[in-house]
Amino acid sequence: MKLLHLLIVALVSVGMMACSSTSPSVIAKPPQPLFMDTHFSGFDQLQVETEQEVFALDEDMIRFAEKVSAGANEPKAAAKQLVRAVFGRASLNLLYDNEANTIAQDTFHNRAANCLSMSIMTYALATQAGMQIEFQEVDVPEFWTRRDGYSFLNGHVNLRITPKRSPNTIYFSAQAVEVDFDPQVMSARLPSRTVSKQRVLAMFYNNKAADALVHHNAKQAYAYSRAALLKDPSLAEAWVNLGVLYRQNGLLEAAEQSYQRAIQLEGSRSAQENLAVIYNMTGRQAQAQQIIQALEEQRASNPFYHFLLGEQEYELAHWRAAIGHYRRAIELNRQQHEFYFGLAKAYYEIGDLALTERYLKLAKRRSVNDHDEHRYQSKLNLLTKL
Repeated sequence: MKLLHLLIVALVSVGMMACSSTSPSVIAKPPQPLFMDTHFSGFDQLQVETEQEVFALDEDMIRFAEKVSAGANEPKAAAKQLVRAVFGRASLNLLYDNEANTIAQDTFHNRAANCLSMSIMTYALATQAGMQIEFQEVDVPEFWTRRDGYSFLNGHVNLRITPKRSPNTIYFSAQAVEVDFDPQVMSARLPSRTVSKQRVLAMFYNNKAADALVHHNAKQAYAYSRAALLKDPSLAEAWVNLGVLYRQNGLLEAAEQSYQRAIQLEGSRSAQENLAVIYNMTGRQAQAQQIIQALEEQRASNPFYHFLLGEQEYELAHWRAAIGHYRRAIELNRQQHEFYFGLAKAYYEIGDLALTERYLKLAKRRSVNDHDEHRYQSKLNLLTKL
C-alpha cells in the first residue's frame, strides 16, 4: 500500500472555539546526505514559488479585503465580516477542490480551494485588512482518500484571526475568530497548535510534491520535497513523500532513511507502513509483518481505515469485499457521506439499483456543502433514467 501525506480537507465553515497552542519550534537545516540531487538532474531549473509569490495579493484582492472589512463597528465584527465574505456564495463562491494547491492569487480568481490554499488566501486577505492571524494545525484522526491509485493520508489546517485592537478600548469578550473548512472538525473540538508561516509554506510545497508524485513527475516532486524540507525539516509528511519518491526511483536505502526520519519526528504511521514495503522488498518480511500487524491493531476502530480498504477493493473490482468494508466504516461512523457513496457505487456495480438509490439518498442527506449535495442529486437523476 502506498501512502502519501497530503494536507487537504473537505468543507467550509466559520466558527469560534478555544484552542491550545504552542510556540513554533526552532528550525534547523536537514542533514544533506538525505538529499539525492545527482539522481534528479535538472530539478534546480524548475520554478518553485517563493514565499512572496505564494502569499501575494493583486489589486483586486486588496480592494476586496479593504471593502469587506470596512464599516464594522468593532474589530471582532470586522474579522467575521471578512470571513463571511470569503466563504459566502454571494462573494467569492469558492468550491472545494482537493487538487487546488494554488497560491493566494490563483485561489482568489479560480474560486476553488482546498483547506491549505484557502488558509493561505485568507491569511493574505486578513493581513491586508490589518488583522492578526495565525495558522493552526489540527490533530485530526487518520483520514484517507484515494486518488489515481494512491492513498492520501490527510491533515488539516485552519486559521485563528485576532482583529487589530483599537487603542484606549477595553474588550470584555474573546476577540478571536476561528476559520475552518470542516464543520465536523469544529464541532469535534479537536486539539490544535499554532504553526508558523514557514511551516505552512513547507506544507504547500509538500502538497505540490504529492501532486507531482501522482503525475509521475519525479524531477518536480524532488524539487518541491527538497524545498519543503529546507523550509521546515521537522515536517514529517515531507520526509514520507521524499521516501516514496526515492522508492519509486530505486533508491531504497535513501527511502528507508527518509521513512526513519519521519518516524523519529512524529512516529508517523504512514512512514511505518511505507517502511514495511521497503522491508518486504529487501527480504525482511518478518519485520514488515510485525509493523503491519501493529498498525492494523491500532486502526481497527478507525472508520476511515475501513473506508480506505473499501476504496482499494473497489478499485480491484472486488465489489462484495468493498461493500463489507464500507459497511464496517458506517458502523463506526454514520455521519460521513463518502461512506454511503462508497456503498452506492459498489451496489451499482453488482446491479442492485434499489440499494444504489438508497445509499445515494443517504449520502446526499449527510452532505455538508452544496457541491456534494448537487453531485449526489445529479447521480440520482441519472439513475432514474436507467
